[in-house]
Amino acid sequence: MKLRTTFLSLSCLMLAAVASSPALALNAEQAPTASGHAYAEPYKAVRKDGVLHIEVRFVTDYPGYSGELIYEDIPLERIDGQIYAEFGDQSFSLLRQDGGVVAPDNLHLGFNYDPSKNPRVGSWKADFVAPMHDVNEVTIFMPNVAPIGPIAIRDR
Repeated sequence: MKLRTTFLSLSCLMLAAVASSPALALNAEQAPTASGHAYAEPYKAVRKDGVLHIEVRFVTDYPGYSGELIYEDIPLERIDGQIYAEFGDQSFSLLRQDGGVVAPDNLHLGFNYDPSKNPRVGSWKADFVAPMHDVNEVTIFMPNVAPIGPIAIRDR
């Protein structure tokens, strides 16, 4: 019984130490990927001339991160349900241009041996039709990533 109590006490102490570790603390702006070893961090959302330009960076804190596939080759007729933005209570699709969308065709996160030197494993940029000027925040949705945001919108 005494051994069990000691074990439980040590387990609780270890969990408390891990939970309070600044390297493992999840920032409110970080959205984990499906692997749980990388995170999307909003970089910017700029509204200009009827277009909302979004940039997201992907980082890891996991040594030896092997990378992962977020999405690839989503057919144009299905992309609206896969990658979209929510402004307030409305949902908007990617901006269309020249028969396609203004976003990468695929998103693969890279390998990272030592995130303490450089945690970045990828980036993503896309354009959406800009919401009205009374909308000040946006949340981005894409496959294999938790909702990204809310991201404050800046006007230019």
